[in-house]
Amino acid sequence: MKIFVMPQKREGAEVLGSGSGGYFVEEGCMKPVVVVGVDAGGSCTVAVRALVAGESLLEEHRVRMGPANPNLVGLESTVATILAAVRAAAQDRTLDAIHVGVAGGEPPPVAEAIGTALRAGFPGLAVRVGHDALVALRSAIPHGPGIVLIAGTGSVAYAENASRAVRVGGAGYLLGDEGSGFAIGLAACKLAMRVFDSRARSEETSEFVMRTLEVRDRNELIAAIYSTPIDVARIAAIAQEIIALANHGNRAATKIVQTAALDLSELVRSAALQAGLNEASPHVALSGGILEKNSLLTHLLEARVLGDLSGAQILRAGIDPVIGALRLAAQGASAFIA
Repeated sequence: MKIFVMPQKREGAEVLGSGSGGYFVEEGCMKPVVVVGVDAGGSCTVAVRALVAGESLLEEHRVRMGPANPNLVGLESTVATILAAVRAAAQDRTLDAIHVGVAGGEPPPVAEAIGTALRAGFPGLAVRVGHDALVALRSAIPHGPGIVLIAGTGSVAYAENASRAVRVGGAGYLLGDEGSGFAIGLAACKLAMRVFDSRARSEETSEFVMRTLEVRDRNELIAAIYSTPIDVARIAAIAQEIIALANHGNRAATKIVQTAALDLSELVRSAALQAGLNEASPHVALSGGILEKNSLLTHLLEARVLGDLSGAQILRAGIDPVIGALRLAAQGASAFIA
């Protein structure tokens, strides 16, 4: 059965939605489902309510809240933020399904805690909770095999190929997150420490770190970095300026960015090899805050990915992970009808 969603009412059509934002469905056709998708990460949480009909997606309401990564803010705060975001996105609408993609959400206890809270707050719905890489993949590549690399506060690569699903990286700022915003920011902080120790000369990169962290000597830098809890987001925020300095030829920043590009490309290559996509001319989606704009980082990364994966097709423009969450929520509500 085909589903037709129209922006204007025709005779015999039923109205869905309200006010000027209403949508209409042909009489005798199945109605779209109302779902909420969530993309929760180390920088922020985005929740969207939408009508989904087959491949058509009509966004109704979007909200943005604080970070919700259990490895950074704790499980209790993560659950509270996600629950609040879903409630704010849902407003007074009756929902059919919810899908949450959360950075750090792969361990079963994390997914179970979030799912339990959502099922208690929204009984009777199809509720799914998974990791953030899956929703990013299905935002860029709705169906079939593919690879996604996320590089924001942290980093992770994820690939799907038929029954194979492979996750590489995403181990957090202590064990992983190679090439991420945090890794770039921390590398710049280490350079500043070498300057304080007279092992490197002061220049734009180290001076930016000192200004941003408001430190004047090595003791103040140590105190800023080893604060309890460590301010991962603050360190990761340094990355954008380091990338900008590299774009303008700063040598220290360029070395940091070159290392990040190599680390990120290795995540993609490993995921492709394990999923059997290394010789399949795969689609590779690049997502996350430090990959949104053209830069030396994206140029070096794309060159390495194309060198490692023959015939790879790189996707960057318009990747909004929460759209993948909406598509997965709709699948959970059985909205995709042939």
